[in-house]
Amino acid sequence: MRIFLIFFFLLLNSIIALAQKPSKIEIINADILDYDKAKYGNLTRLVGNCAFKQDNVLLYCDSAMLDETRNSFDAYSRVKIIQGDSLTITADLLKYDGNEKKARLFDNITMVDKDIVLTTNNLEYNTKTRVGTYYNGGKLTNKENVLTSRNGYYYANSRDSYFRYNVVLTSPESTMKSDTLRYNTGTRIAYFYGPTTILSKDGDKLYTENGNYNTLTGKANFYKKSTYQTGNQILRGDTLFYDRKQGFGKGYSNVSVEDIAEKVTIFGQYAQSNRVNNVSYVTKKAFAVLVSDSDSLYLAADTLKTKLDTNGKDRMLLAYHTVKIFKSDLQAVCDSMAFAFKDSIMRCYKDPVIWAQGSQLSADFITLQLKNKKLDKINMYNAAFIISPDDSINYFNQVKGKNMYGTFLEGKLERLLVEGNGQSIYFAKEENGKYIGVNSAECSNILVKFKENKTDRITFITKPDATFSPLNQIDVSELKLKNFNYQETLRPKSKEEALIR
Repeated sequence: MRIFLIFFFLLLNSIIALAQKPSKIEIINADILDYDKAKYGNLTRLVGNCAFKQDNVLLYCDSAMLDETRNSFDAYSRVKIIQGDSLTITADLLKYDGNEKKARLFDNITMVDKDIVLTTNNLEYNTKTRVGTYYNGGKLTNKENVLTSRNGYYYANSRDSYFRYNVVLTSPESTMKSDTLRYNTGTRIAYFYGPTTILSKDGDKLYTENGNYNTLTGKANFYKKSTYQTGNQILRGDTLFYDRKQGFGKGYSNVSVEDIAEKVTIFGQYAQSNRVNNVSYVTKKAFAVLVSDSDSLYLAADTLKTKLDTNGKDRMLLAYHTVKIFKSDLQAVCDSMAFAFKDSIMRCYKDPVIWAQGSQLSADFITLQLKNKKLDKINMYNAAFIISPDDSINYFNQVKGKNMYGTFLEGKLERLLVEGNGQSIYFAKEENGKYIGVNSAECSNILVKFKENKTDRITFITKPDATFSPLNQIDVSELKLKNFNYQETLRPKSKEEALIR
């Protein structure tokens, strides 16, 4: 029984070996066969209309030297390989190993497989695996797409191509440069595995280190260190999607939209950018940084958007819902905000509250104007109110009126003019700082001056209706003008606090 098993396995191994033994190269045709052993040793010289066959591969040339013992031959002039009904390779010189089923081709090489044409001067082609390889530069043309690189690998079975070093893919709509790229000639989708830049004919610029791009549809997915630039807008994110035909990009996770011209960057977890309407917006923990050499402004909201204004030339930054602003000398909250880069005016809507120079300023609508990235003017419209805590937490200097107009000096609030229905409560002190009483007044127009983060002086422009009350004759807690609402708990006291969502 044991001898039978041994014999069986020996026979099986022999069968497997025979099955794996490469087929012999067959001579199909030659005008001249020269077997001169003295001249060529074990080689056979073939001249004129030479044709060979191995399995499903046909090989042609003008002349050849065949080594039957090694199952190989060298072919010269007008070399052609045909495999199946779609693949043809032409070259000037061929070295073919029938045992390995490998062809090495040299000079003026053209490989045609269905709708692709590969040209190079040095190619290795395996007829068994149907894989072609070049190392000294080549060009693959796939209909309107042209791809060049230093190294290349073409897989005829899957129609995949791999390219390495100095890779350039040119299509009618874009030019792509990469370090490592896979391209499928059937789907015409490119896959990136290294630093890659795409320039579209519309001027869009994309960069990634991992992703894919469909040259037919113009759609791309990027997954590593990715950016999408359209005009002065740069969209970045851990994951980006791009649609060339729609001029549209969106990003997920750790995204940002940077405006190069206006020096503002918006951050968040989701973003979109549209070339057609020049609109970009960011949501999910969105915040913006308006860069200044000395003191940047931080702005957070549920949604931040940049767009062109009605003239179609100048950009605006819009903030929607739960807006918080932090600058070292100014903090603010409101429901929504619009900032125009042309005039540097920030317009705050719906319950805006601003803190500056130790005072709280509120109104139905407030505008802040910047000059050279510093606060320059503030306008407060309808139900304007100033609350300035004095040294004691129970003492609040207060001014209210219909509208107020303020100016800043070196970024610090210097003065406020109250116009219409002015009212004030002001705690008076002696020179030694001791409180002596409270001035309460009503006056149509009032001027308030600030110094060292405090209300310094209140001047009544027209004759006021005023009273003075000693402190021991009044209840300080009752000294509140109508609609008094001190909201210190809402003030963002740091950029980190402003950015918490």
